[in-house]
Amino acid sequence: MRASKAKTEIRQGQIAQAVLKLLAVRVWRRVGLAAIAKTVGFVPSDVYRHFTGKDQVLDAVLDLVDQRFQTNLKVARQKTADPVGCLHEVLIRHVQLILGGIPVPLIVLAEDVFTGRPRRRKRVQEIYRNYLGEIAAIIQEGQHKNLIRRELAAETLSMMLLGLVQTPAIL
Repeated sequence: MRASKAKTEIRQGQIAQAVLKLLAVRVWRRVGLAAIAKTVGFVPSDVYRHFTGKDQVLDAVLDLVDQRFQTNLKVARQKTADPVGCLHEVLIRHVQLILGGIPVPLIVLAEDVFTGRPRRRKRVQEIYRNYLGEIAAIIQEGQHKNLIRRELAAETLSMMLLGLVQTPAIL
């Protein structure tokens, strides 16, 4: 029984990754289970073995985005103790995430994702709130070390930092 659960987790990750690739070229409502299955190398019924339907697949995609954000932060913090260097690394890694085929702005702002269901909108907001909160914490570290101006709100600066990337990525 344990091996089957591990296999399901692996397959769910593969499916979520495949959906990210599909979302780079089409909107969510145009992503069908057949296209997902084909991208992974499954038949459509195999997707149902690991997910109850498209909604659950989208939740897995959001979990994957959250995981990527957290990885970006962790790697940036490990790479340098300098808050300004860490912010630079977070920004670079976020750009690489988008250039690597993960259309984060398009995923989280898609009508089906963000406005489709209140629970999902809340999840997207939570993912970004956590990400921006961690970035704000890095900014506050820089402010305490007098590397970043203290009179500027760290929360505002964190949104501005991501705004440097998000808006051009959407366009």
